[in-house]
Amino acid sequence: MSAPTKPSVTALAPWFGSNRTLAENVGRALAGCRWVGVGFAGGMSELLHIGARVVVVNDLHAHVLNLAGVVADALFRKELIEWIERVPYHPDALAAAQQRCREREEAAGESWFGWSEGTALPDVAWAADYFVCAWMSRNGCAGTKDEFAATYSMRWDAGGGGSATRFRNAAAGLDAWGRVMRRCEFVRSDVLKFLAQVKDRAEHGVYCDPPFPDVGDGYKYAFTTADQWKLAAKLAAFKKCAVVVRFYDHPLIRELYPEPLWRWQRFEGKKQTNEVATEEVLLTRNEPKGQTDGC
Repeated sequence: MSAPTKPSVTALAPWFGSNRTLAENVGRALAGCRWVGVGFAGGMSELLHIGARVVVVNDLHAHVLNLAGVVADALFRKELIEWIERVPYHPDALAAAQQRCREREEAAGESWFGWSEGTALPDVAWAADYFVCAWMSRNGCAGTKDEFAATYSMRWDAGGGGSATRFRNAAAGLDAWGRVMRRCEFVRSDVLKFLAQVKDRAEHGVYCDPPFPDVGDGYKYAFTTADQWKLAAKLAAFKKCAVVVRFYDHPLIRELYPEPLWRWQRFEGKKQTNEVATEEVLLTRNEPKGQTDGC
């Protein structure tokens, strides 16, 4: 199966440290896999380039998983787009949506999967609130500890285009994202529990974009050094399943993912703070052979 047509807006949510500019390299590294597990969903830019028949997407961030679930369903997506189109681009709209998202977290606690209580259905109103929080606030705040306190995005010059236009374009791109999301299955789990379910088989693949050492401390679900060691050990245990991991070059990463056990590919990317360019590394092992089957 080939990857779906790429939407003009290349992230479902403008994630902190997203892989929007280099996501195609992930798809290339996993070409030939029929099943792919994505350990950290984030802004989901990589899904545009993964052509596997089955894609299972995991994250602890229930807000973005609910948004993806709504976008995957044609009727819910239509309702979501109509809802967003009625929202004025105004700081009061952002503040109200942020308050409702905070209240959902406070009421639910850590055990919460996130979809409507007593059903298996995603929640359109909640998805609309999270979309507003993600796209009406300053770029790159989605997924962070302070995402529901992020400041309103407003431009005071003509450089880079208008913030309201960016918001409306993101809403207009949801139909294209629906074609991506309907191929995917979603789960909310600790990444080690998620990876424990992955079958170590040829034509299977795993992609992980965990919080980077140091700069990734701002995520809502950050990683400790101990977490990095556990993840690296779990990924190194795969003998047949293709594994792709994204990081910056960092002393800890060199220790955890040494060559030649891992193949290092270096790319010029952006900092996870979305600032000036810096070097990213894509680490691979058990690389698949051939290309995905067309359908």
